[in-house]
Amino acid sequence: MAKLSIKPRSAAIHGNLGNGHVGLKITQKGKKRFFEKLHPATLELLGNYPLEDAAAVDQVLDKARGAFKSWSNLPLKVRAKHLKNFRKQIVKDMEEVIDVICSECGKTEMDAIIEIFTVCEHMKYVEKRGPAYLSDEKRSTGLFVNKGAYVSFLPRGVVGVISPWNYPLVLSVGPVTQALMAGNTVVLKPSEVTPRTSLKLAEIAMRSGLPADVLHVITGDGSTGAALVESPKSDMICFTGSTATGRKIGEICGRLLKPVILELGGKAPMVVFDDANLKRAANGALWGGFSNSGQTCITVDKNPAFDGHFYEPTIVTNHDQNFKIMKEETFGPVINIIPFKTEAEAIDLANATAYGLNAYVWSRDMKRARRVARQVRSGNMNLNDVYSNYIISDLPFGGVKSSGLGKVYGIEGIRAFTDQQSVCVDRAGLSKELWWFPYSKGKQNLFRNVIRFLFG
Repeated sequence: MAKLSIKPRSAAIHGNLGNGHVGLKITQKGKKRFFEKLHPATLELLGNYPLEDAAAVDQVLDKARGAFKSWSNLPLKVRAKHLKNFRKQIVKDMEEVIDVICSECGKTEMDAIIEIFTVCEHMKYVEKRGPAYLSDEKRSTGLFVNKGAYVSFLPRGVVGVISPWNYPLVLSVGPVTQALMAGNTVVLKPSEVTPRTSLKLAEIAMRSGLPADVLHVITGDGSTGAALVESPKSDMICFTGSTATGRKIGEICGRLLKPVILELGGKAPMVVFDDANLKRAANGALWGGFSNSGQTCITVDKNPAFDGHFYEPTIVTNHDQNFKIMKEETFGPVINIIPFKTEAEAIDLANATAYGLNAYVWSRDMKRARRVARQVRSGNMNLNDVYSNYIISDLPFGGVKSSGLGKVYGIEGIRAFTDQQSVCVDRAGLSKELWWFPYSKGKQNLFRNVIRFLFG
């Protein structure tokens, strides 16, 4: 019945939420501390960047708070215009961005170009659809024809965005753009592995005419991120990174009753049935497993083979489902392959992981593909494709199980950066409602009869 199941992987993010400086070379200049950024392939020194402490984080949050009122009071279409200018400036400065991403991450030029393409597509979607998605939405009043009802989508305040190193542009710009469109101001804390991309982003934002203090970038390590999460001056957190760190952030935000979006790790299964277009499936598995060196949270599964500062592409076979490589996320160019005999077995293999971010099903029988897809526990699904769900901006993106909480993109993602306020309006102007004081036997009997007539 079946050909094979390629058991895919997903995301891990560098860095600890705490005070550790693992892997960082720290220097002191007066009272200020800095960390080195090295080229990942050549180990060339690219620069020294501030390792900001909690006091510095609070100062930046205060600046963002100061800009919040004026930014949030701008009409939706004006905010969208600012984001459009921001996008166009990224395109103008594209070669600068490509150079920074390649030197900072060790990416191929094509991988950097794909990041910019994805970012611009997402930004264009947000600026185009955002004003409609964030406008007041009328709701039904049911029986109460003398009432009006609508939902308002109000900015939360200052949003802290903590982004990872594997896609330093996409995974920063995405949440930043949605938060800004919703009327929030943003403090972005990038991974200590990739500070230069976010700093370049802030530079481009300034060139585009984005108002001062609406977007701030603050560099540092896990302790800097912890200060951003724990500060009472941040009103929401959006974190992309490892499940272990995400759990810590979730605990802190739960204690503070602070809204949070967590886009965490994954172990994306790719189920290939024997009637699939095998040439396309094989090409999809290779690109999905090896692009960006396999360092993608929705990537087709892999595990690193160390060779200097590089990882050698590897395909692993002849193992069983109980091996760690089949259950735990890996973060390098390794694809695991395991055969299956029945549809039920394929579904069990796909679900035999704590993660649930992306999944892939390949079959020419679309009825079967859709049936299997509904039984695989993942927040996102591709049929006869890989990764394309992420570039479709109208689709919400987010995981289930240990892959996270909340959504970005789509109407759900844009609205996730708002407080939703339900509003009821009286339109009749009566001196009082029928169910207000005083109560009487007559009212009680009337409502009994109304209940029987309407609901009995």
